Amino acid sequence: MDWIDVKIEALKKRIQEMSLFHGILCYFLIYGGIVLVLTILTVRICDRRLLMWHIGKIKLENWQLFLWGIGSRFSGFFYLVVAVFFMLKQFYKNRLERPFALLEKGVQEIQNQNLQFSLEYESKDEMGKLLKSMDKMRETLVENYEYMWKLVEEQKQLNAAFAHDLRTPLTVLKGYCEFLSRYLPEGAVSQEKMTDILLLMMKQLERLSDFSKTMKEVRNLDEYPIEKEMIELFHFCKTIEGIAEALNMGGNIQLSVKYLSLEIEKEKVLFDENIVLEVLDNLLSNAIRFAKKQVIVSLEIEEKGTQKYMYLYVEDDGKGFSDSELYKAIGPYYSGKQEEEHFGIGLHICNMLCKLHGGTINLANRIEDKGAIVSASFLIS
Repeated sequence: MDWIDVKIEALKKRIQEMSLFHGILCYFLIYGGIVLVLTILTVRICDRRLLMWHIGKIKLENWQLFLWGIGSRFSGFFYLVVAVFFMLKQFYKNRLERPFALLEKGVQEIQNQNLQFSLEYESKDEMGKLLKSMDKMRETLVENYEYMWKLVEEQKQLNAAFAHDLRTPLTVLKGYCEFLSRYLPEGAVSQEKMTDILLLMMKQLERLSDFSKTMKEVRNLDEYPIEKEMIELFHFCKTIEGIAEALNMGGNIQLSVKYLSLEIEKEKVLFDENIVLEVLDNLLSNAIRFAKKQVIVSLEIEEKGTQKYMYLYVEDDGKGFSDSELYKAIGPYYSGKQEEEHFGIGLHICNMLCKLHGGTINLANRIEDKGAIVSASFLIS
């Protein structure tokens, strides 16, 4: 009996793997064979009863004769109708019921915007292929949703980056406008100072113009254009000092700029000034937010093997970074517990811009005094 059971199970599995057309044909042959056997047996039994009545061996009532005659003539049709009903019911249960249930489940999950499901069906027939195609469609939807979320996230970062980039030039322009409106009528501004202020304001206006152009062309931070050119560090240092001076106007924080090498201003190096200033703007914004009295900006050039880097150091006398912030603050939308409105996007943007320029961002705490130090490096070779 075990051998027979094994053969029956193997036959069932083979039929299950058939296409729907061959499967229903196989069901028809099996049930048709059963109908044929039952019909032959019934007809022979009925004919024998009628023959025995005809030769007088048995006596039958008229209604009995009618039933035996009906059985002899129409039993095949009866068996066929019953067989078709059970055949279709069995075929639906074995080959269609579960696939249809899985399809309905998949459609409901997609309607509920839940794509974390799978449609597992063992058969390789048309329904199995259909369910496999639907599962691939689900995977494609998951990939599309992830791609869309990535685009939305990149757009958020880009918008935040431009918001940070626009803030400092506007602050600098506002600071110098207030300075000129206060001291120019009194004649307290020299011609040389006036010229320097106008040049710095013109530079900030050019940065705003560049930002507006970049916003139209760039879709994410990875596409941010890097346009390096040879720049004299003397003029760049003057720009840094002008930004620090403008941000320091009317504030309680003392902003100072120092150079770790006295010869640094005489150098002429290759870098994207807008990128470096954008990083500096973000670092200064964070430093001013957390500083108590003082923010210091430092600049130095360092050679590492065949490559040359420019380093910007921004340090403050605030509370410094906690252990978790030293590892997580560069991540997107990270915020400290006491800075609920600060989402950490500034440091994340700085990190991405530095990477585009071949450098990195590093966070540390001051050794001698309390406070934080952020260093940004840029490849200038």
